[in-house]
Amino acid sequence: MTKYKPYEKLDLTDDFMFSYVMRSNRELCRQLLETILNFPIDRIDFISSQETIDTYAFSKGVRLDIFAKSGNKSFDVELQTSNKRDLPQRSRYYQSQMDTAMLQKGQMYRELGDSYIIFLCTFDPFGYGQYIYSFQNSCTELQAIALNDGAYKVFVNAQGTHGVIRDELKEFLLFLMSPGRFKTRDNGELVKKAIIGVEEGRRNEEWRLIYMTLMTKFDELLAEGKEQGLAEGRREGMRQGILEGRLEGRLEGRLEGRLEGENRFARLTEILLLEGKLTDLQRSITDTEFREQLYLIYKLSK
Repeated sequence: MTKYKPYEKLDLTDDFMFSYVMRSNRELCRQLLETILNFPIDRIDFISSQETIDTYAFSKGVRLDIFAKSGNKSFDVELQTSNKRDLPQRSRYYQSQMDTAMLQKGQMYRELGDSYIIFLCTFDPFGYGQYIYSFQNSCTELQAIALNDGAYKVFVNAQGTHGVIRDELKEFLLFLMSPGRFKTRDNGELVKKAIIGVEEGRRNEEWRLIYMTLMTKFDELLAEGKEQGLAEGRREGMRQGILEGRLEGRLEGRLEGRLEGENRFARLTEILLLEGKLTDLQRSITDTEFREQLYLIYKLSK
C-alpha cells in the first residue's frame, strides 16, 4: 500500500488541499489572482476544480487544479511542487485545451476572451530568480508588435528574489515554502485566509472522506496496474525466449520482458493518475487493444 500523507497533515502545497481550499474560498482565490496579475478582479466564478477536459476521443486530457472566470477572462491556476522541466510545453497545451473547451460552449473565435495560465511553483522554473515570469506572443522580427491574441502565461516562483511584487504576495510565497513558520493568523490577508482555509479543511470530514477514497482508489489502481504489467512482461518474455530457442534466451527474455512490461505500464499508470483519467486507467487494465492505443498516444514505445 502507498504511504500517502495523513489527511490531518496536508498543507496548502498538497494538491488536494490547494484545490479544495481555493475552491471553498472564492475571496482567497480572487485576491491571489489579483496580486499575481496586478489588475483588479471584481469577482470570480469557478468553472471547475480538478476538472478533466477531454476535447477529442483519444486526446491527452487536462486536469485543472483551479479553473475560473471573471467576465470575459478565464484563469487556470496550477500548483507545481516538482520541476519536470516541461512547464512551457504544458502551458501551451493547457491554454489550447482551455480555448477549445470555451469554443465548445458556443463561442466564435472572435469572442474568445483573455486566458491566463498561471503556474504557482515552489521552485524557480527558469533559474533567473524572478518572482514572476510573464509571457505574451509578439513578433520575432519586431518585438514591439504584440499579437494581441489574449493568451497569457504566468509562472510564479516562490523562491524568487528579483522583481517587484506586492508584499502580501511575497508573504504568501514564503508561506508556501515554509507553512510551519506561520503558526498564527496574525499575518496578511492572503496568508491569514490560507491558514484558516487549511485549518478548516483538516476538520472537514467530507473532504477527509473524499481524500481517503481517492487514496484507496489510487492504491487499488496501482496494484492492478502492477499485476497487469507483470502479466504483460511474462508474455513478452516468453515470446522473446521462444524466438531465441535457447534456455538462456528464455530466461533473459522473461526477465527483460517482465521489467519492460512493468516499467511501461507503470509510466502509463502514472500519467493517467496525474491527469485524473481513472476510467481510462481501469479500462486499460483489461482492454489490451485500448492499452496499446494509449501506449501510442503517450509515445510509450517498447
